[in-house]
Amino acid sequence: MAKQTAAAAPKRKTTKRKDPDAPKRAMSAFFFWMTENRARLKKPGMGVADVAKAAGVEWGKLTDKTKWEKMAEVDKKRYERDITAYRNK
Repeated sequence: MAKQTAAAAPKRKTTKRKDPDAPKRAMSAFFFWMTENRARLKKPGMGVADVAKAAGVEWGKLTDKTKWEKMAEVDKKRYERDITAYRNK
């Protein structure tokens, strides 16, 4: 078996470190809806992925999403305000 040279060795990806002081991203309308409905959707023995799949199906069938879309819009404005302040300091 031949040895690999430094040029032929696979390059490792360097991960960018997250600043703990950076503001949290804005939540989407689905996640606001999910926080309100998770307890109702979750059944004993269901895993996280199973709950997410059931929520996705129910979210897709929902016709009036304006309540959660407004909440997401407000959170998006909060994030934009916070990230601007964070970048300017």
